[in-house]
Amino acid sequence: MSALSPSTPWLSAWPESGLEAIGACPVCGSKNRTKLYSDLVDNVFFVAPERWVLHQCRDCGCAYLYPRPNPESIHIAYARYYTHEAPGSRAEASSSGLRLIRRALANGYTNWRFGTSRSPASALGVSIVRLLPSKRTLLDQEFRYLPRPKPRSRLLDVGCGSGDFLEKVRLAGWDVSGVDVDDKAVSNARKKGLNIRHGDIGACRETNFDAITLSHVIEHVHDPLALLRGAHARLKPGGCLYIETPNLESVGHRRFGRNWRGLEPPRHLVILSSGSLRLLLAAAGFKMSGSLLRTNHYRYMFHASVLISRHQDPERSTGMSLDWRARLAVLRTHLQPSMQEFLAVTAFKDVR
Repeated sequence: MSALSPSTPWLSAWPESGLEAIGACPVCGSKNRTKLYSDLVDNVFFVAPERWVLHQCRDCGCAYLYPRPNPESIHIAYARYYTHEAPGSRAEASSSGLRLIRRALANGYTNWRFGTSRSPASALGVSIVRLLPSKRTLLDQEFRYLPRPKPRSRLLDVGCGSGDFLEKVRLAGWDVSGVDVDDKAVSNARKKGLNIRHGDIGACRETNFDAITLSHVIEHVHDPLALLRGAHARLKPGGCLYIETPNLESVGHRRFGRNWRGLEPPRHLVILSSGSLRLLLAAAGFKMSGSLLRTNHYRYMFHASVLISRHQDPERSTGMSLDWRARLAVLRTHLQPSMQEFLAVTAFKDVR
């Protein structure tokens, strides 16, 4: 096989013993499928050899790899994953002029909405940010649309990586825990004093969490329904679950097709549609709270997809701006949230 990128993979082919063929859709169990894309390669981190085939379920609408890496070999695809990065110091944001005002307004909103104690902060931010939908979406998504914690509220982040999100919500008053299958990420998170277990959700034996978050996790797992049932079992009655995952029905996928950043083979084993996500949640015993939540990552997704289409590294920074077609596509998502780049929902466990 030829090189995937300027960085040559250290294996020329995926180990044959590391592949598994699944006979049915991992979401709904249907055997009725059609081939969506052939010859997909790892064009994001450039470490996974082989060419992959993505199929789409004709019944629930999700897409999934077939064949796919089995649980014993999937680590090959994560040899250069971003969660391996060690925690480092972050540059302080500018504290002068208009940026200081903007930060004070944003902090005023997050202090009110999520229970943070950020400073500088202005109470005017509560009213002003609520009048700015784009800014409000950024801040709400930063905190994954969580409720303001009550005393001793407990949160579990599944696939917590190096723990950046847990650090943030711990400062908002949550009692936090996390799990991750990446041993390097777990090591980095523990250096921050976080309570992290190595493994999947089964590594967490605790129950009665008030909230569980799954941000860009479900697309990586071999059995998404088992993951959601595990989350349901660990939530207290009335507890909330937050999920965010790439959206197969997005405007980005419709525009870029096989070059869409959200495909990411072979790390993304299943890519959900809004219908297949609702089906999974219901099968696991959850009830969705209203409609899809707003997300705001279209600029990154569009830029990365353009770079993939040019056979360039999608993770490198670029100064390119969105063209008029991309701006028009983004406008459509405001009218049709089901076409956003990511699906984001909050669901609840019934109070019995």
